[in-house]
Amino acid sequence: MENVIVISSNSSAAETLSAFLKETFHCKVTIAESGHHAREIISNCRSYELVLINSPLADEAGIELAEYASEITAASCIVLVKSENYEKVSPRADRGDIILVSKPFSRQVLYQVIKAVDTAMRRSYALYEENVRLERKIDEIKLIDKAKFCLMQYRNMTEEEAHYYLEQYAMKNRKKKVIAASEIIDKINEQYL
Repeated sequence: MENVIVISSNSSAAETLSAFLKETFHCKVTIAESGHHAREIISNCRSYELVLINSPLADEAGIELAEYASEITAASCIVLVKSENYEKVSPRADRGDIILVSKPFSRQVLYQVIKAVDTAMRRSYALYEENVRLERKIDEIKLIDKAKFCLMQYRNMTEEEAHYYLEQYAMKNRKKKVIAASEIIDKINEQYL
């Protein structure tokens, strides 16, 4: 976790939370003192990974801000709420995938919650990267198959001949197979289409 925004109308709490996050998670922390100020910041920079709201804020309860942040960013949202308000805001938090932490809480509880969020985000990002890599590989296979199909259709080659031709073309021109496939498709399109 690298970018975090802490929203708290209580400047002492904001500084304490900021220091805790910097010290424990070694992240860059931005502080906002109101819901309005936080909305401006979040709207201009959507790269936050964690939105930590110490409610209530001077201009709103804080749950609305968490819902807003959840809608326009990929950030995880944690709202620190007074224990007497926990049950009241819990249904809204559940609908918006917002994590609630009841105040007062210990440093250890906050650490465990943020650590769980950080771990889940890293695992999710690793899966996302693997998915992107696999999609890229599928696109390459499709392009190579398209080149083979074009060779079979327009040059009357068998599948084995098209495969061999593509490999030889790539080796001869010292190019990746996918780049060679793209060039072959372009040449066939120029010649026959």
